[in-house]
Amino acid sequence: MLLPIDTDVLTHFRRMHYRLDSGREVSLEGCCITPTTREFLEGRKDDIRGRIIERLPKRARQYFPSENRGILVKPVREGELPAYAFIVDLVCYEPVSSSDSDNDMSSLIVCWLGDDIVTSLPELIDREISPVEWDKYAVDGSI
Repeated sequence: MLLPIDTDVLTHFRRMHYRLDSGREVSLEGCCITPTTREFLEGRKDDIRGRIIERLPKRARQYFPSENRGILVKPVREGELPAYAFIVDLVCYEPVSSSDSDNDMSSLIVCWLGDDIVTSLPELIDREISPVEWDKYAVDGSI
């Protein structure tokens, strides 16, 4: 669920906040949308599709370089080659593991392929990240 934009702290810096299906609240740190086939000039659809999915985590790390971020590539239906790669960088100001007192946050980069660029970006992100199992994929860190 998309939560109201927080402008209490800094009026010039607005973050989008979401509540996942699990109840965890996360903030959008960054977003990147690129054509899936931007690195390919020719080739068979199945080969290109496989390489795009295989390279998605590397692309995510290029756009959002950090060692303390989990990466989740959402499954793509067999045979499909959507037009766009979506990569969002998310942070939660609560760690996944409450046993480690050195950590005060957790983070995750979520990647998916899709054709939808008509839906508003906040709604699209909400739809794609809501079912994410944060505790399974996110990595703890400190600010």
